[in-house]
Amino acid sequence: MNPHGQEHVIRIRKKLKQNYYCHGKGIYRREQLELTIPAKFKDLVEPFLNKDLKIDARVEGNSMIIEAKPIESPSENV
Repeated sequence: MNPHGQEHVIRIRKKLKQNYYCHGKGIYRREQLELTIPAKFKDLVEPFLNKDLKIDARVEGNSMIIEAKPIESPSENV
């Protein structure tokens, strides 16, 4: 149980990523969002690991729906 009294609570985090270029003279900064998926769902997620996914997100009422579908590459059809 977590401190919120609910079984599984996740949080979307915003991180600042930075890459150096021109031998350290310049810095490229960008924001990246992260969503941690609880280990409870590892069996559901495993077929999607290490695959390119097409993501769609939308808001319905008070919920956010995130859909991820694998993109089939030409090499997978062989």
